Amino acid sequence: MKILVVEDEQGLREALMESLRASDYLVDGTGDGESGLDMIRGNSYDLIILDIMLPGLNGMDLLTIIRKLNITVPVILLTALSQLEYKVQGMDCGADDYITKPFEMKELLARIRMIMRRNTSGFDPGNSTLTMGSLELNTLDFTISCTGSGRNVQLSKKEFHMLEYFMRNPGQVLSREQITLRVWGYDSETEYNNVDVYISYLRKKLMFVRSDAQIVAVRGIGYKLEEGSRND
Repeated sequence: MKILVVEDEQGLREALMESLRASDYLVDGTGDGESGLDMIRGNSYDLIILDIMLPGLNGMDLLTIIRKLNITVPVILLTALSQLEYKVQGMDCGADDYITKPFEMKELLARIRMIMRRNTSGFDPGNSTLTMGSLELNTLDFTISCTGSGRNVQLSKKEFHMLEYFMRNPGQVLSREQITLRVWGYDSETEYNNVDVYISYLRKKLMFVRSDAQIVAVRGIGYKLEEGSRND
């Protein structure tokens, strides 16, 4: 799961990003609305944590713009403005939740989990498992298994985030650029051929657990995860 933090207070932004990464989220961050809009347009996020009082393009205006662009990613407004009118305005602009400063990180993490349970298809909050065909991905311990095979194997963090991205977008062709942005981050200098290397790692592990879900190359574009015959 990937989160964008748009917060102009650098110390708070860095603390949020550190805490979110410690909870195994992928995180990008920026300090102003204009760059936040560019990142949202050019990336794929599961959640945005958005401050209202931003320099230049403020959070309310940024939220209004992305909703007009039909970008439906969940947004939590994070702000020192506690008056009811601001909460109502934020919800009317398309926010999914609103939390005021100061706040406890535990509360923010709980709100993130609540929103993702509500918005993520294919996610079972009871056992934290994503499924596709016989393939199961445990989002707590980063293991994959396959129903009936009796086998399981643990993924590295990057393998996990890559496979999670595929499983949340079954059958959708994901470009190398999209995968790089998702797994390595907006400011990463990672080469696109690193995607191919990790795809190879994942394919070997999917074969080991005898998965009937396979990562298929789409020539000149990227990769997709689709159900096929079981790798027995």
